[in-house]
Amino acid sequence: MHGALQAPLMLSCRSLDPLMMPASNQTAARSRRVIPDFLADPSTRSALFAFTLTRLLILLVILLSANMTFDPPVRDQFGDIHESEISLRNNRPLDVIRRVTLGADSLWIINIARDGYEKEPFNTNIQHTWAYFPLYPILLRALATLTGDLPLTGICLSSTFFLFALILLYRTVIAFNYDPSVADRTVFYVAAFPVSYFFSLAQTESLFLLLTVACFYAARRRRWWLAGLCGALASGTRFAGVFLVIPLAILYWQQCCSDPQIRGVRAIKANVAALLLVPLGLIAFMVYLKSITGNAFAFADIQVAWGHTAGVFWRALAGYLRNPARVSWRWDFRLLNFSAAILGLIGGLVLLKKREWALAFYALISIIVPLSYQDSTQSIARYVMVIFPVFLVIAWAGRSARTDQIVRVLFIALLALMSAMLAARVTLALS
Repeated sequence: MHGALQAPLMLSCRSLDPLMMPASNQTAARSRRVIPDFLADPSTRSALFAFTLTRLLILLVILLSANMTFDPPVRDQFGDIHESEISLRNNRPLDVIRRVTLGADSLWIINIARDGYEKEPFNTNIQHTWAYFPLYPILLRALATLTGDLPLTGICLSSTFFLFALILLYRTVIAFNYDPSVADRTVFYVAAFPVSYFFSLAQTESLFLLLTVACFYAARRRRWWLAGLCGALASGTRFAGVFLVIPLAILYWQQCCSDPQIRGVRAIKANVAALLLVPLGLIAFMVYLKSITGNAFAFADIQVAWGHTAGVFWRALAGYLRNPARVSWRWDFRLLNFSAAILGLIGGLVLLKKREWALAFYALISIIVPLSYQDSTQSIARYVMVIFPVFLVIAWAGRSARTDQIVRVLFIALLALMSAMLAARVTLALS
């Protein structure tokens, strides 16, 4: 009798012990825990909150603005007034969203994804697709073969990249020994930046942010081959990706000085070789451009067609200061772009003072180089929005509750304003 009771009792205990489960059952149990653990992670919760709040705000503002109609002005005792109507029946939401991403740089990238690059001898008579790097259009084309819709696929692809970039950004800030509160604010400030809607359009910002953050994160975890690979992909997404060589070299030097385990000649050679992967994305694009245009530097030389010429980096800033009352002009929201440039420069200098050498040099070179190729401040806010060390500095300053509140209110208000102008296809919101 005792043995008869003991056998089923032992059987039930084995069924509850994970170590005694068959391998297939253990795998299933682990897989069931992955999603809850992922959602419970502070980086995921912080990223999901910032992502959801800002993307819903952008979507709501765009849908309302695109469906607003105005009647002819009516004069009353106070002057002209404009009656308006907002009806979501005017335009279907999917049509509005599709139209929003079919403009400016998004249209160039979608054309590359659909038709490829222009294969003709290099010339600067008109603007050409050679200015746009290939990795994002390649990914967009590959995914669109399944969906059949390039604009909507671009929005989904960019938004996905952006969400994972925010998750990784939180972990990277922690890896640089900052508090979770700083990481949380960094994530929110990036998501709420006034032109952060570009992270959800068919453009390169979200992919580039993901790859650069991943590069720094891998380096801090001493995964040098992974860091080099992410850098190579980044340099195939934007020219600025090649700048990652500098902070990676600094981080490696710092770790060599602090850890005798990686001072061996063999280890150093292998890790340096990993860092040299970074320019490969750029080099591959240059080889391709040479084959189709005869000019390996077509991506840079074609900038003349957009009116970009090399000069000193303060030229664009001085241009704004000569007439600061002109808040915007054509495609340039001068006040916003000037403020973003100053923010980027100050962020880099603060990091220098804090002896965060890798972050500082990356921030400074990433803002000084684009400023050096422009007569105006046009699009500078878009360059700054992917320089995550700048937002780390703002988040560090946000330790003051008042500073944090000011930044959040200012960013959200400007994001709503810029999203409305994006829906109205105002040029200054498209560049």
